[in-house]
Amino acid sequence: MKLKFLLMFLLLLWISISAQSQPIKIAGTTEDICMNPTISPNGELVAFTKAGYKGIWLFKFSDNSIKQITDEVAAGYAMQWSPDSKFILSRPAYYDGPIRYNAVKIYNAETSEAIQLSEYRTKMPSLPRWADYNEKAFVITNNQIENFATGLSATTEQKQNASKVLAYITNDDKIGITDLSTNAVKIFEPIAGKKCMNLSLSPDNQRVVFEIYGGNLYSMKTDGTELTDLGKGYRAKWMADSQHIIYMITEDDGHQFTSSDIYIIKFDGTEKQNITNTQDKIELSPSASLVNNKIVFEVFDEGAIYFMNLD
Repeated sequence: MKLKFLLMFLLLLWISISAQSQPIKIAGTTEDICMNPTISPNGELVAFTKAGYKGIWLFKFSDNSIKQITDEVAAGYAMQWSPDSKFILSRPAYYDGPIRYNAVKIYNAETSEAIQLSEYRTKMPSLPRWADYNEKAFVITNNQIENFATGLSATTEQKQNASKVLAYITNDDKIGITDLSTNAVKIFEPIAGKKCMNLSLSPDNQRVVFEIYGGNLYSMKTDGTELTDLGKGYRAKWMADSQHIIYMITEDDGHQFTSSDIYIIKFDGTEKQNITNTQDKIELSPSASLVNNKIVFEVFDEGAIYFMNLD
């Protein structure tokens, strides 16, 4: 009887894996490295960058076209799509000798127009994020929220559906949660004495997923409860259902990656699945659409980016 159930489980697992489409290459070679792909919320575009996070390019699924919207240094590191998939928020930089200056900018995905929201400054440790749908962007300065007006306008419906929660890493590496409906601010140190990083807020605003520096991946409700150790994992992002998380598990020799695969797991640590499961590729930096089961990721050893349908 146990053997029968085992065989049935293996059959269902094989069907599940087989139902996924094979990864399809978008762009990139070892001579022209493409990396850090980020799929738009509507699933129609992929923003990506090239070696050194220099510049931003857009891939359009409908016609397989690629265009560059900026060549600025570091613009491809902190990219975040606006909720309507029309703009990209980023933190480009320039150097004056050894000194680095950063600014907050948004880029129009259609026209490539850049709008600078802040002055260039030497200290901008946090990554910019959207607020009030698309009408504001913010960074964390001295553990306080610093807002910038974007000049964009959201409809009444968009504002009603906009996130009422801001989730961010404070300048001292804790987790900050601000409820915009009450202006209540809560600061969490989930693991005493440990630094948090790579925070992601679920689409329904109920949970966050984050890494502990030098430790594991965790999920937690935005009220600080239900802290769950998800084991080893990096660069996690939420999927559309706010239940599942896509992330990578890497191995290295202390100098370079030796292996990596893309995984999906439920926020409570169940339903863990290796969705790339390759022996000869190093898959990194996954991103998932919020309207379908399309994901994108990079293959480090090829210098390429791929997409895959999970249906």
